[in-house]
Amino acid sequence: MEEADALRDKLILLLQDHAIGVAYLTPLPRGGRLRGTAAREMENALDGLASSSSDEVDPSADQVYGNGCFAVGRYGDAAMVYSRILNNDPDNVVARFNLGLSLIRLKKPGLAVTELSRVLEKQPDMPEAHYQRGNAHDDLDETDAAVEDYDIAIALAPDYLQAHFNRGVVLARVGKHREAVSSFDRAIELRPALSNAYLNRGASLDELDLHDQAIADYSAAIDCNPENADAYFNRARTYYYLGKIEEAAADYTEVVSLRPEDAEALNNRGLAYDALGDYERALEDYTAAVGLVPDFPAALNNRGAANEAMGNEAEALRDYLSALSSDSRFAVAWYNAARQYARQGEIEQCLKYLDEAVRLEAHFADEAPDDENLGWVLKLMELKEDLSGRR
Repeated sequence: MEEADALRDKLILLLQDHAIGVAYLTPLPRGGRLRGTAAREMENALDGLASSSSDEVDPSADQVYGNGCFAVGRYGDAAMVYSRILNNDPDNVVARFNLGLSLIRLKKPGLAVTELSRVLEKQPDMPEAHYQRGNAHDDLDETDAAVEDYDIAIALAPDYLQAHFNRGVVLARVGKHREAVSSFDRAIELRPALSNAYLNRGASLDELDLHDQAIADYSAAIDCNPENADAYFNRARTYYYLGKIEEAAADYTEVVSLRPEDAEALNNRGLAYDALGDYERALEDYTAAVGLVPDFPAALNNRGAANEAMGNEAEALRDYLSALSSDSRFAVAWYNAARQYARQGEIEQCLKYLDEAVRLEAHFADEAPDDENLGWVLKLMELKEDLSGRR
């Protein structure tokens, strides 16, 4: 018994030291769990308690044990503990709240909404329950309900940082970018060094065509966290859109340094090198992207264009066809393959691929006559049709 009490006290200290909560859970941000030494200490205490436990229900002890399981990511075990408490004490609001959080982590948001709603029947002025139910509604793609819960949480606790931040994320996802910006404004007021608040506000400013302000926010996000790869990525994309190609290439290089397996960043840096006329480096990046994601149609198509620019026509056509093998609805690859067949004088194949490109994206019908590779084929077909009509 003394050993169990000592282990329980150790578990309580660990939960307090890592601000996870001895009663109501205060979970780590972004779905985090304890790692490293802290996790090992928690697991050792949990294992010791499990081996010394009895069949008697001790709600306070079980609560601590459940919170310890939650802290190390054993959400199923935590949910079982909280359910056990509730079977004996259905009015235990703490256990029900913690069960709701465990169900969110177990990707059972519908059940989480049910449990958190029962918490709010007992404690309607509990901002944390509204916030967590908002998260569960968000997981269910119930945007309006999520925003409503975040709004109530904020009304009850105006400085609720996570509620302001998540409200902005949800609003941005459904295209309400002006409202999202306001939420991120408030999050930044509350925590000026919150890198991802600048990142997300920048993304909404981009959507509002306020690109210079967006770049300023991405730069602020990087100042707050120099390892924020998403901020470099978004700033690179905006630089590219604004025609600042060298700056875009430099930022994509930072992304690749932080995330070497980021095939999209490699592909996009290849586009920047392409725009700078550095086809060899572009080709290297496209090849690296395809090495990471073999069925990456955009990178395959872009590698074909780089090969074409370097005079590697056979390789270019092979890349365009590979892009179509990855995605048969990738219209630009049909168009580029048609161009390449025209260069080779294979008119039947050219027209077949051009027809499919136009079927998928009608604007190619307007572009084709002005293309140096396709124009002569179309004029030849017009001439044939004219001659045939005269007979």
